[in-house]
Amino acid sequence: MKNRKGLTVIELLVTVGLLSLLFTLMVPGMRSFFARMEMHAALRTVTAALNTARYCAIRDNQSVRAEVVPGGLQLCRDDGHGWRIFRSFELNGGLSVQANARPVFSPLGSASPLCTIVLRQGQRVCRVVLSMYGRLKVYDNG
Repeated sequence: MKNRKGLTVIELLVTVGLLSLLFTLMVPGMRSFFARMEMHAALRTVTAALNTARYCAIRDNQSVRAEVVPGGLQLCRDDGHGWRIFRSFELNGGLSVQANARPVFSPLGSASPLCTIVLRQGQRVCRVVLSMYGRLKVYDNG
């Protein structure tokens, strides 16, 4: 009996066929996984921006405004000559972001007016609600 080393062509073809079938079945699931990851990254960015605005207002004893702009959020301070941008947060291009107000955080950490930021990506909608105490609540539909 010969010492057999390696694989036969048939074994290789069966292995490649099974791997291609497995990858074909995984592709739709991976697309929804990456879409969810993009939404979660955007939610983390929005909450980080709002928390940063609150903490900067408290730390610097100066009002800070959070503003939703196309492609992200901007934090502004009132320097006596109007609101000046001091920090920007970028969001993914595939998301739609809307806010019903531009909240201003006071040096005490409270926010006025109350605000809801809505993130949309296809059928998926998430809301970040800002309370008057400067606290955040995230609502996710999926």
